[in-house]
Amino acid sequence: MRSLIVLLVCLPTLVFAQTAEEWIESANKKMSEGNSLGAIKDFTAAIALDDTKVDAYYGRGSVYAELLMYDEALGDFNKALELDSTMALIYFNRGVVYNAKGYKSLALNDFSKYCDMRPNDPQGYLARAEYYAQNGMSNDALSDYKKVASLEPADAEGYISRAEVKLLLNDTVGAIKDISQTIEKQPELNEAYLFRANLYAASGQPTLALDDLNVVILNESNNSQALAQRGYVYFSTGVVKAARDDFKRSLDIENQMPELWFDYGITLLDTKDYESAIAAFQNSLTTGFRDAELAYYNKGVAEINAKQKDAACKSFARSGSHGETFLAQHCR
Repeated sequence: MRSLIVLLVCLPTLVFAQTAEEWIESANKKMSEGNSLGAIKDFTAAIALDDTKVDAYYGRGSVYAELLMYDEALGDFNKALELDSTMALIYFNRGVVYNAKGYKSLALNDFSKYCDMRPNDPQGYLARAEYYAQNGMSNDALSDYKKVASLEPADAEGYISRAEVKLLLNDTVGAIKDISQTIEKQPELNEAYLFRANLYAASGQPTLALDDLNVVILNESNNSQALAQRGYVYFSTGVVKAARDDFKRSLDIENQMPELWFDYGITLLDTKDYESAIAAFQNSLTTGFRDAELAYYNKGVAEINAKQKDAACKSFARSGSHGETFLAQHCR
């Protein structure tokens, strides 16, 4: 019998010296790939070689902040500002961390510092406006929101942010214009079509809303949000069967949506598919529909139409005041 011989060959390990700049470049690449721990390791290696590298402290602090390691993030941001107090983004990110830790006055100081250093960047005013809104300073928030609305965004995402602000300011027309700018700059962004479809639907323009939703569904046939949204637009215009079908497609993709189960049940009632309606209302209850009594009432309606009187009586008994009339007449 031949014996198996395993040879262990020891190859020399090649170690390539890297500069601090190369470690920072490697860390930034790992950040973009979502490798947070690898990025921290590489930023730390850069700092070990040169502890005056502002970008290394800022980068590592930013990763720590994303990982909710706020104390470590603050340590790095503070060190970075000791080395270079003119780097505006450090104030912005430190403000976000201060706000997350509940250091309100320090957060406000940093957001205001960023606004002073970059007066034409809407993101600073937006962050400060949200801070003001969270802390009941509505007039200050309104002032900053108006400032955001007056500034020109730098990219497609910026137009989305400004559209959200304009919506807060009740400027639906302006919001639609900004989302349209987003779509012009980045036509593959489904989020923008969904947003604009919502605005069109809310402003009584269902045909335009359907156009946008059809684009999303054409691009991404399993987008449950777009299917549900299109179903609601159909329902609002009285096209109940189309609404029912879109609700069903959406629920086939994502079935933990109690409100959608309930609304799907309503469309099934409307189209006289009582057995399926019973199941839909039961699913709305199972997944945690916010108004259980209303769900039981509609389940009872479906059951009585399906000739299931005993089951209907049990459902109406759990429907609070909704089912009192039926209970009094038929179940006692």
